[in-house]
Amino acid sequence: MNRYPVRGLGAVAAGALLSASVMIGQTTITPPKNKYTVAEDVELGRQAAKEAEQQLPLLRDAGVESFVAGIGRRLVQVMPAELEHREFQYTFKVVNASEINAFALPGGPMYVNRGMIQAAAVEGEVAGVMAHELSHVILRHGTAGATKQQPFQVGAVAGAIVGAIIGGNVGQVVTQGTQIGLGTYALRYSREYEKQADLLGVQLMARAGYNPLDLAHMFQTIEKQGGGGGPQFMSGHPNPGNREAYIAEEASHLRVQGRAGDSRKFAQVQDRLRRMPAAPTTEERARVSAADEPARDEGKR
Repeated sequence: MNRYPVRGLGAVAAGALLSASVMIGQTTITPPKNKYTVAEDVELGRQAAKEAEQQLPLLRDAGVESFVAGIGRRLVQVMPAELEHREFQYTFKVVNASEINAFALPGGPMYVNRGMIQAAAVEGEVAGVMAHELSHVILRHGTAGATKQQPFQVGAVAGAIVGAIIGGNVGQVVTQGTQIGLGTYALRYSREYEKQADLLGVQLMARAGYNPLDLAHMFQTIEKQGGGGGPQFMSGHPNPGNREAYIAEEASHLRVQGRAGDSRKFAQVQDRLRRMPAAPTTEERARVSAADEPARDEGKR
C-alpha cells in the first residue's frame, strides 16, 4: 500500500510539537494552534480515506502508482525533524479522474488525480503539488481549522470530508446529516494556511532535490486550465495573493540539495496515461456509483 512512516527521533511532548517553529529557508514556519491530538488526526484521516476509497475510482496501475509513491517517499524523507509525527502513516494513491486536483487527509493519506499528472510539464510540478499537500498534513491544518468550532465526532466529519472531495449534488447527498462545516475544514484552507503550505512546500522541494520554482509553474498551469468556473484545486486552495512572487523570493534563499526528477521516466508515465481510456470526472464516477447503490442493496435482500 506504500506506507511511509516518518523517521522516529523518540517521543516528543505534544506541547512542544504545537509550539515548534521550523527554519529551513528564509521563512520560519510555525504550526497554528490546535486543540486536537495527533491521534485524532490519524483516526480522522483513516476513516475519511476508507469512505473516500469507496467513492473514488483509484487507478490500479503499478507503474503510475510507483512513480507517485516515489515522489512522496522522497518528500517525506526530508521532512523537518521538528514537525515529525511518529503516528502518521503516509500513503500515496492515484485517482482515475480528469480534474486537475490533489488532496491529502489528516494523518497522511494523499491522493493525486490522473488529470494533475497529465497536466504537469515536468516531474517537479507534480512534486510541488504533493509537497504543498504534505505541508498541510504535517502542519495539521485540517484540524487546526476546526479548533475554534464545536467538538466533532470523527465518523461524522469523515463523511463530510468525502462530500467535500466529491463536490456537487453527489457531495451534498454524502454529507447529509454530517457536520459539513467541520468536514470542509480538513480540505479547504484559509489563505494564511495556503501561504504556509506554499513556503514549507518549496522548502521541502529544495531539500528533496526539486526546483522549488516548479510549484509556481504548476499553479500557473492550474489557473490556465481551470476553465471559466475556476479550477477545482484552487477552490479549496485559495491564492493568498502575490503567490508567484513570494514563492520566487523564498526559492532564491534555498539551496537545492542534489537533483531529483527523471524526465524520461516522467514522459513514460504520461505516455502510459495517454494510452489509457479517458478518465471520467470525479462527479461522473460518483453519480454512477450512486445509481448502482439501489441495485446493490436490492441484491442483499
